Formats: sequence, structure tokens, C-alpha cells
Amino acid sequence: MGKEEVVVSNAFSNNDNLNWYSPEFLHLYFACFIAFLNSAINGYDLSLLGGLSVVRPFLDTFAGVGAKEFPPADNSLLFALLQIGSICGCFVCYIPMDYFGRRGGMVTGSLFIIVGALVSTFTSSLPVFMFGRFVIGFGVVFVTTSAPVYAAEVAHPIFRGRAAAFYNTGWFVGSLPAAAVVYGLSYLKNDLSWKLPVALQAVFSGIVLLGSFIIPESPRWLVSKGKIDQAKAFLIKYHANNNPDAEIVAIELREITESIEDEKAQNASSFAALVSTRAARYRMFLMLCVAFFSQYAGNWLAGYFQPQITKYFGIVGEDQALLLNVVTGIISFIAALGGASLVDKFGRRPYLFFGHVGYSVWYFLIIVCLAVYYQGDSPEPEKATGPIAAGIAAFVFLQIFAINYSICWTPLNALYPVECLNYGARAKGMAVCQLLINAANVFQSYVLSYGINAFRWKFFSFFLLFNALAATVVYIFFPETKGRTLEQLDEVFEAPNIVKASLTAPVLSAEVATAEKA
Repeated sequence: MGKEEVVVSNAFSNNDNLNWYSPEFLHLYFACFIAFLNSAINGYDLSLLGGLSVVRPFLDTFAGVGAKEFPPADNSLLFALLQIGSICGCFVCYIPMDYFGRRGGMVTGSLFIIVGALVSTFTSSLPVFMFGRFVIGFGVVFVTTSAPVYAAEVAHPIFRGRAAAFYNTGWFVGSLPAAAVVYGLSYLKNDLSWKLPVALQAVFSGIVLLGSFIIPESPRWLVSKGKIDQAKAFLIKYHANNNPDAEIVAIELREITESIEDEKAQNASSFAALVSTRAARYRMFLMLCVAFFSQYAGNWLAGYFQPQITKYFGIVGEDQALLLNVVTGIISFIAALGGASLVDKFGRRPYLFFGHVGYSVWYFLIIVCLAVYYQGDSPEPEKATGPIAAGIAAFVFLQIFAINYSICWTPLNALYPVECLNYGARAKGMAVCQLLINAANVFQSYVLSYGINAFRWKFFSFFLLFNALAATVVYIFFPETKGRTLEQLDEVFEAPNIVKASLTAPVLSAEVATAEKA
């Protein structure tokens, strides 16, 4: 280990002089919490419609009095509009992030979401309600692109991995209230049963909007705009407990400055730079994989569509479906918190590889149980001739899948792409990642509705095969990103064998040891 490496290791391992509960660190935790709430916004918005789709007053208002469900085309469009709005937003969401700061992206998105929530609340017209969903989706991509980047860039290196991993667990902080509010208000049997849940979409966005004005800006963005003194002041205050002589200040500032200057010299912040080099193309390949692997694992069946598909497991009744949606959310949230707390201990590759292996196993067991329940045929759910215990067992395995997914993909859905992207490409690269995720979900919104209607339980076989493929790709191509600073990960992607380089002991071995003990 060279002299420079010893200095770096000492700077990150000598934490005895840091007071992790000082006012400065508490303010930093609050800043990460504001970023965390942006994930809650996404969770609330995505979960809301799954519950409302079986609420009688909502169906009476928008599907027609007495309708049991929306026609497949309307149902698919209602779910897809959030993603369609996000796709449109992907083409401009990087602008406030790059020009006005990471906080600017969160503020912009929050304003759009508040407007969309109000439009959706005060209408009884399906087209207007759909327009409100579109506006919300347009705003969501601003916050889901900027918030994880902000959390990763402001967090102290010791807890960067966990800070960004906990970001996505905020999805449940939004999805759980959505499920609980819809379930609780469903007993009203009037328009308040859907208007109040829809209006509450604006609450998290309002908190983020106000909170963004009292949290610090990313030091990396400050350096990129030539505001070196402000970036240094941030590092002194929030990473060194106001100690200007702390080694970590000089080391981080030098790493950030050199990395950004190199990228500016190479024009690495343009869209063309996303595919201009071998390392850049590899990063974009990973963004493509993250988008499809995280969304096509089968999690939509265990989440957004669960209230609609419980009938295939022999579970009938609006109240049962809504209550199970709440219970599933609580269990998955606990699992996600556990997964996020251990992500720096076990690493990203094991989480993703063994996660997809597990998903394949659970879907295999679901298919076997449903084959017994339906006696190998695929009739209407009400006409199943097998033992109801087989249907219930299949539903239990779906919940185990949801737990498995929450442990593995939920913490990494935002963390892994942020870590893979270099600074110059981070805003635009995350926009591309969100574009791919939302494009995948628009397609999925239609495929799931039509696929389940056409093939019933046999459609679940797709997820068994897809997860087996995903596990193989993760094992061969996904690098490990834990244990290095964001700037040091650039060296990994420049190596001849990226995966092999990522598995070698990082320079900041002492940092890793400290993070695992913390």
C-alpha cells in the first residue's frame, strides 16, 4: 500500500473524533430524510390506484355505475399513465438537476405532483383524472432522478451505501399509507373514499418542497459550478464536524475536483458521452439491466396488481383484498429495512444474484400450487376444482417472493445505478435509467392485464424464466460497487475486466471495516 493509500485509509478509518449525533450530522441525516420522502411520493402514487381499482364509489364514478371493474384497455391506461408521464419527463428532468442543483430537481417535481393531485381530486371525468395521473407521473421522474443522486452525493462515505439504500425503502413509507387509507376509507361508500386518498398525494410533495429550502446542496454539484469554497465548507461542516484540518476534507475535495475536471475536459456530461467510451457503454448496459430486472421480476403482481389478482388464489371480496394489500406492505417494508441495513456488509452482487435465484424458486412453487388448484387447466377463478389449500399456499409463496424482493432489489433499485454512473453522466444517466424503467412499466401495464386475462395463472411462468436469465446476467456482468468512494468507482469501470477489478480489495479497506461495524 502506497503512502497516498495509507493516508486515505487513515482518513476514513479514524472516526473516533467524529460525533455522529452532532447538530451538523443531524442536519445531514435530515437532508437524507428529505430525499427519502421522494421515494415515499413514488410509493404512494404507484400503490394508490391498485387499491382504488376495487373501491365501489371509485368504480361507479369512473367505470360506470355497477361496473365490477374497468375494461382492460382503460385499466391498463390508468396504470400506464403514471409511467407515460414519467417517460415524457425523462427528456427534461436532468435540466434543473444540472443547472439549479440536486435540490432544484426535487422542488420542480414536487410542484408538478401537487398540481396533478389537485386536478385528479376535483373531477368526476375519467379523461381529466387520467390527465392528473399524467401530470403526477411527469413530476415523479424529477424527484426519483434527483433524490437518490442527492442522497449519495451528500452522505458521508462511511454510510453512503446505506443512505442511498434506505432511500428506496421510503417507497413503503408512501405505499403503506396509500393502502391503509384506501382500506380505511372504503367503508364510507361515498366519493370521499377515493377523493381523500387522491388528495393526500400532495402531502409528501409539500414536505419535500418546503424541506428542500433548508438542506445543503450537493458538494459535487457545487464543485462542478466552480463553487469550490462552498463545497469545502460543506465537507468541513457535514463530513468533519467543523474541523477544517481533518484529512477527509482535503482528500474528498481533491478526488471530487480532479474527477469533475477530467470529465469536463472529456465533455463527459453530454448525452453523446453516455455511449462514447467502453466504460460509458458498459454503464448504460447496466442501466438497461437495472430497469428491466428490477421491474420484470414479478413484483408488480405482488404489489400494484395484488388486489386484482387475489381472486386467482381463491381469495374473494373487496375487504379481504384491500386488507391483504396492507399486511403485505407492512411485511415488505420490514424486510426492505433489514436488507438496506446489511447492504454494505454483503455487497450488491450477492444481493442481486441470490435474489433472482430466489425469485425463480418462489414462482416455480406458485405455479405448482396453482396447477394443483386449477387441476392443470386455466378456467375462471370461480371455477377452480382443486383444493383451496393449494391456492392459499400459492398466495403465501407470492408473499415470500415479495419479502425476498424487498430485501434484495428494493434497497438497490436507486443505489446501484447511482454508484455505477460517474458524476458527469449521473443526472442524464439516471434520466435514461428512469426512462427505461417507465418504458418497461408501460409495456408491463398492458401485458399483465391482457396476459392474465388470456392465460390466467399460466402467465406466471414468464417470471420464472425471466428471473433465471437475470441471475445469469448478474453473475457474469454486474460489478461490485461497495467499499469505494463514488470517484474511485471510475477506476473500476476503466479496468480491462470490470467485474474482476470490482472484486479486488478496495483501497479504502478501513472504511469498509468501519462501515460494517457501525
